[in-house]
Amino acid sequence: MDIKMYKEMIDANYPKYLEGRNPSSHYDPIKELLARGGKRLRPTLCMLSCDAFGGDVKDALPTAIAIEFFHNFTLIHDDIQDKSQLRRGEPTLHIKYGVPIVLNAGDGLYAISYQVLEDNEEILGIKKAWRIFKEMIDMNVLLVEGQAIDLTFKREILKNRRFSGHGNLRFPTEEMSEDTFMELIRKKTGVLFKASARCGAIIADASESDIDSIGNFWENVGIAFQIRDDILNVTGEEKEYGKNIGDDISEGKPTLLLIHCLKNCDAREKKIIMDNISVPYDPDGVKEVIELYRTYRSIEYAEERAEEYMRRSYNILNKISLRDKEEIRSFAEFFIERDK
Repeated sequence: MDIKMYKEMIDANYPKYLEGRNPSSHYDPIKELLARGGKRLRPTLCMLSCDAFGGDVKDALPTAIAIEFFHNFTLIHDDIQDKSQLRRGEPTLHIKYGVPIVLNAGDGLYAISYQVLEDNEEILGIKKAWRIFKEMIDMNVLLVEGQAIDLTFKREILKNRRFSGHGNLRFPTEEMSEDTFMELIRKKTGVLFKASARCGAIIADASESDIDSIGNFWENVGIAFQIRDDILNVTGEEKEYGKNIGDDISEGKPTLLLIHCLKNCDAREKKIIMDNISVPYDPDGVKEVIELYRTYRSIEYAEERAEEYMRRSYNILNKISLRDKEEIRSFAEFFIERDK
């Protein structure tokens, strides 16, 4: 297994699916986002899973590229919905090109992600190609359900703020329990990791038991990854991270840190937090909220929960009959120990 080679194959082959398409006003933002790079974690995971179960990684390439296109489509729409300012160290596409053009570009990338899967009919045969398509569709449905939970949380924050002057302020923990939050990140992040791994295993003709297990393994890693990413948002270095530090706070994004801190701090401190979420980015206000996270050990608590999900994933991995388990374990650790 060669993680670097997988990424090189993806980067060398994805452009052909965008060549010769018009109008340029539609495709230039798509090409720009993809050219900004990224680790290609999810498509790499698809190819890794295929390789681990003895398949030919070339057979997994169209599916891996489809997964990368789909993932980037979700980033485009997320950035619009969250009003994010930076993506991969540069202005978000909607800031640069405007929301209407970029919203349509996201829709286009979504459509192309499924168009790419057409290649699977010739490579894998109609039966397996249809199963890969079904995995993608099932994942897609769960992912947008997770996004709906996310958007509902943010809507409630704004609604509650409008009524706060009448003494009716409710805090986000009353709208979202920790269990609900874990379901949110399972659907928004875990299921795409799961589908990526399952698709690779299906392409390699793994057993049904192994397909289920490798999917569950990476779903748990995906949940740990998202918790770790939320931690990185408030502890990382902006130059390395590629986004404003703490912009999850100003965007009103539900995170385990936010929910834990609100559950434990006092009313005055809750008011400080509420004054700094779902508002324009204010570095000083964000720093004040991060200090509360530190005071109530919310960062440490989130780290513990991430480690809990990693332990779950390793227990699953130990029961799977495949070669090179240590390399897969190392790649999983790389996923969550990233610093940008």
